[in-house]
Amino acid sequence: MHTPNRAAPHVLLALLVLLGLGAFLLSLSFAPSDAGQQLRTAAANTAAASSFVLTDTETAGPLAPSGSRPVANEERAVIVYRSPDAVRETVTEGGRTASVLVVGNSRYERVGNGKWYDLGAPLAVSGSASVGSQAVQAILFPWQSLSSATHVTTSHGVYGFVPGQRSLLLSRLLGTTGGSTSFAATVGNEFVRSEQLLLRASGEQVTVTLDLSRVDRAPSLSAPAASQLTTVPPAS
Repeated sequence: MHTPNRAAPHVLLALLVLLGLGAFLLSLSFAPSDAGQQLRTAAANTAAASSFVLTDTETAGPLAPSGSRPVANEERAVIVYRSPDAVRETVTEGGRTASVLVVGNSRYERVGNGKWYDLGAPLAVSGSASVGSQAVQAILFPWQSLSSATHVTTSHGVYGFVPGQRSLLLSRLLGTTGGSTSFAATVGNEFVRSEQLLLRASGEQVTVTLDLSRVDRAPSLSAPAASQLTTVPPAS
């Protein structure tokens, strides 16, 4: 995921997202010895879920002076995941909505509530995994990264941590590995409910927040029926 002006769905093939940290994380108290295990267990449960809805919100803007409200651009994507290999992502930006649907090796896209356009099977797929399976693995990566989190602290239900494979997570979510970072997550009903990354670099602040809902109860996903298809590609 690249920070500025993403204009089309990306199927998060680099995913995922966490909530205004800043100085708050500096005040987190060290948790009991089982805090790390609690977070890692919740992350493993989330990665093993059969489905969920993921809301990926990204804000970016220049660092503001202390006490002033920063001006930031916001972009939001809603991803529906269904095991084993189905993903639908809808991105809303500038009043325009666009969606991508992947089921196995079938790929479709549409604008708004229009009909789906069949993108056809990919020319090449690395290994034996389908495009859908690869998309799922990218979406699950943030939770898998939490499964090996270290330096876990907790305060008032918010977990601070350092994710496993930190550089890879930053690269996939933001396309960079530099800058000052903070990570936080919340847990509920044995699942991770939100994960947030705050990055400050080169006078800019970027916040990526991943909120989970409908765990194991997400809407079903399937290839569109013939009546839902069009032969006209969506306008770019």
